[in-house]
Amino acid sequence: MNVAEIVQKIQYMIAPAVMVSSSALLLLGFQNKFSNLANRFRVLNQEKRILSQKSHKEEMEALRLNSLTLQVDQLMKRASYVKNAILFTYLAIICFLGASILVFLNVYVSFQLNYGIAYVILAGFLSLIATSVFMLLETWIFYGIIALEKKI
Repeated sequence: MNVAEIVQKIQYMIAPAVMVSSSALLLLGFQNKFSNLANRFRVLNQEKRILSQKSHKEEMEALRLNSLTLQVDQLMKRASYVKNAILFTYLAIICFLGASILVFLNVYVSFQLNYGIAYVILAGFLSLIATSVFMLLETWIFYGIIALEKKI
């Protein structure tokens, strides 16, 4: 095996690693968003508890309590979608790492895993598509929540 073939085979193994890196960057953003959602949930839920405990509520407080109830429910949906996006991103990373290992085995152990490699990489990309769908849904709900907040 000459140097050009060795370099080409190393490139085949590194290609899925690039996808791991880009998926990890997505994951970092999703986990940050998840953390922010959790903090926002705690703040809104605390405000909701305080307003709920009041025996006599002014009209504005009653409206705010209603708004908080809707917002907390919507935040839970958002958190669920972000959680799913995080899980599918992890699945994509596992697939890309698996593909890299399969490429290594295909090249250096002489297994014939071409279709397996393709299927594992496809599974990684399908996971990223699912991730994107969940984040689109989360964004849609986010817009609804800020529209609710604007009303009060």
